Amino acid sequence: MSMSLVVLLPLILLGVVGMLCFVGCGLNTQGTGVGTQTTVTTYSGTTVLLDPAIMHYWPLFEAKDTDPAVDLISGNNGSYIDPSTAPSLYPWPAYTLQNPPGPDVLSADAPGTIAFAQPGIVKGDVVQLANQPAPACVVVNGCYVEVPFKDKLIPPTSFTLEAWVRVDWDANATHGNRFVLDSRDLNPGTGFALFAGAEDNQPGVYRWAGMIGNGGSGAAGFTVAPSEELTITLSSAEPVYLALTYEAASQTLTLFVNGVQQGKATSAVYVPNSTQPLWIGAAAPYVPRRPQPAGVVASPLFPFVGAMQDVAIYSAALKSDVILTHFHHGSGFDP
Repeated sequence: MSMSLVVLLPLILLGVVGMLCFVGCGLNTQGTGVGTQTTVTTYSGTTVLLDPAIMHYWPLFEAKDTDPAVDLISGNNGSYIDPSTAPSLYPWPAYTLQNPPGPDVLSADAPGTIAFAQPGIVKGDVVQLANQPAPACVVVNGCYVEVPFKDKLIPPTSFTLEAWVRVDWDANATHGNRFVLDSRDLNPGTGFALFAGAEDNQPGVYRWAGMIGNGGSGAAGFTVAPSEELTITLSSAEPVYLALTYEAASQTLTLFVNGVQQGKATSAVYVPNSTQPLWIGAAAPYVPRRPQPAGVVASPLFPFVGAMQDVAIYSAALKSDVILTHFHHGSGFDP
């Protein structure tokens, strides 16, 4: 696939323009339990929160859009954004956008919807107490989370990105890239992203991919590690576990899908984003889409469509066996 469109579209436009169980529960791993106690543990409590390299963890279990998207590790909370109700959220540059021939390149319109407290998609993230609701996730289609940029939000060297998602679009949907996580600046290219990249001229066919900025300009300013073996046709609603690691010492960017290595880029230079927020569920929403249809406001670039849960960032490149363990725990295979 051609990943250059993922980075060129925003560049062209800019060129012209403690422990969760859940909260308050103790972790019971002994015996059969008494009364409301159960014997199950949680993926988040036994896996994510116990990792010494954990920097940020957004469970995305909130009940309504006015609740912050809580970061249980560092307090870098995000806000749920509905572009359809906040058209003035971003000051669009006062330029005449020069649109190339043809439709908007690989970015679909989105209605700006979000559903909170949906049934969790991480099977191993089971609550401790029987009288509490099951862990929740959000389901997005044009809405997203924005985490404001702060010092220490972005790992400066090695890192791991992690997310559980469920794809809710199908082969009949508008063919376009769908971003899970984005923290990039453009021209020069910096930061990182995790997304489903739309295959050129193959409607309904995608590859999971990871991307880092290397400080260059244009499409050459980003290094991409697409899945080499797994091409997904969107016909099922099974949860997918995604992990992207960057090892600074070896300059290696590696993509894992459901615990298995799927793509790798070597000699990959990483330059951290030092200005832009982090977005969950869209990419660079400060860039207006092209063309901007009459009556459509602020539809974000590359909106994800589906469920999202347990987004995490680590300040180290997790080893492959650790990532496989995370997948097993989250899948409920080996809790």
